Amino acid sequence: MLDITQLLQDTIYFDNQIIEQRDLLLGPESHLKEILVHCDRSLANLYQPAISYDLSKTPAVPLSDHQILERYVAVLHWFLLFSAQKQWTHLVVMDEDSYHKLIQAKPVSKLADQDQQYLTIKHFLFTSYYTHRQADFRHAWRLLIKYGLVDLKLSTDAIMQEHERLIKENIR
Repeated sequence: MLDITQLLQDTIYFDNQIIEQRDLLLGPESHLKEILVHCDRSLANLYQPAISYDLSKTPAVPLSDHQILERYVAVLHWFLLFSAQKQWTHLVVMDEDSYHKLIQAKPVSKLADQDQQYLTIKHFLFTSYYTHRQADFRHAWRLLIKYGLVDLKLSTDAIMQEHERLIKENIR
């Protein structure tokens, strides 16, 4: 099981260190908007469907397993920080039953279903920002966890180790 509490604590610590080290002057609303933009960008950076439906004749080079892990951990980081900034950290913690139900879900394989899942995560994230509805964020969060553990088949140990590496390498 993912140690979401540890991920959350590390994420908050990292954010505080970066703001201090870089002497960033962000008010609470600007900070939240910046986090939301990073949530969106990192999710888009991670999502790469199996087929190439692009303007370019050259098909996209598939991401390596390590790139997928790195990008997924970045998305988790920003989502956790969003929950902290909104004071919704209680929404990211799951009991064991909920967690096990989530990871037993069927993986999404059809392109239309993959696109729908990606768009649903984004929809609920943005809706939670604009309407302040916690249930929408919780839904986006759980879909994101399911996406990583079920669809991308990432291991909890790999996620925890990669997040720790990300934190250590990016703080002076």
